[in-house]
Amino acid sequence: MMAQFAVPELDSPVAVSQNPVLISQLATGNAQAPDSVPKKSERLAISSPGPWGQISSYPIFLEAPSFLIDRFPLPNSRPRWAFPTSRVEELEDLFKVAELDPELRQVVLTPTAMVTEGEWTYLFPPLPMLEAMTSLQREIVYAELRKYQVNEYHFEPVLITSGDADEWFHSSQLRPELIAKIKGFVYRRGDALAISDLPALMNYVNGEAEGREMLKAFTRTRSLIARLIVNEKSDISAIINYWTTGLNLRRKDVEPLLQSVLNTEGIDSIDVVHMLPALPRKLLLTYPDMGLAKDGIFPDCHWTSLNFFNYNPQGYLLDSRLATTAVLERFNAVEPPYKFGDILFFLDSKNGDAFHSCVYVADDIVFTKNGRNVLSPWILSRLDDVKKVYLFDNNGRVQGFRNKQAPTLPSN
Repeated sequence: MMAQFAVPELDSPVAVSQNPVLISQLATGNAQAPDSVPKKSERLAISSPGPWGQISSYPIFLEAPSFLIDRFPLPNSRPRWAFPTSRVEELEDLFKVAELDPELRQVVLTPTAMVTEGEWTYLFPPLPMLEAMTSLQREIVYAELRKYQVNEYHFEPVLITSGDADEWFHSSQLRPELIAKIKGFVYRRGDALAISDLPALMNYVNGEAEGREMLKAFTRTRSLIARLIVNEKSDISAIINYWTTGLNLRRKDVEPLLQSVLNTEGIDSIDVVHMLPALPRKLLLTYPDMGLAKDGIFPDCHWTSLNFFNYNPQGYLLDSRLATTAVLERFNAVEPPYKFGDILFFLDSKNGDAFHSCVYVADDIVFTKNGRNVLSPWILSRLDDVKKVYLFDNNGRVQGFRNKQAPTLPSN
């Protein structure tokens, strides 16, 4: 079972390998000092003009609410590594490649210190050993540990997609001393930073309350606030065409909204959330309501993507098999540039299955839910950040799909 509070949790694969259309389709570096974290004004990004118009955006950080954190148990403070029993003899070579301290290798590999239970053998690295490991050593050893889902915090680590630990923790409520300890356990996973030593870090908290506060901080999710710039220089007709997908979809809502902003003195932008259909507008920057569990399974990325334009969500899309059917029946594969409402599937390189999906909004901003668990909110994210989560080891590719009713070529 995956870590219940680790984010993001991998989404359920949609089996698309049988369809030819779909097939064809840390060294942590020099971390910034806390006082060098950019101010909001310095993080404001303004896009180049595009068919969507022009967008300004800046990052924000969400944390799961405390009442959700309180539903989950704290990790055991005893660090544990699990390897297949059949591969125990290979561990000496793995630890040599990682250049772990010979004395500590001997301690952790002592037969009497291991516990074998069926197909798994458990090692218990002492805290000083984990503290002494470099980020590169973690990268090597943890790449092996994450192959096995039983290592829940390595399989599903806390991810810092911005690559900046100081920015990630800047607005958290954790003690500076605890943050310093946490940063000592950071390693690189692809282009993101990762934290897997949650059990070890429990040794540094001052009681249960702070332990839960730390777990709350570990649910931090980087999202975006995006605003569509609307002024006298804007091509309102082209902007309306883009946000209505060339089909006048929701034109009765979008056109008067933009005209109202344009005619309001002193106002030159509108939050992109107001350009979204009803369901994503409702879900954006929220966490799944526990009432959604009535269907026996929480919404995942595919449910999110395929319901994007539905006023009322279709429950059958929780079934990956039926979600596959919906893709085959309603969408055509498309290549970039993507348009508003295109679904981007992350396809496995080996079997063509879709292990994640999100919806293209504009300017490489996507609407996504990175995981089925209740601690994964619906967010706006840069496509590159989503790739850091799901394509960190070059295990797949992104394929766009567009509703068959939408025009394939840009409208004039």
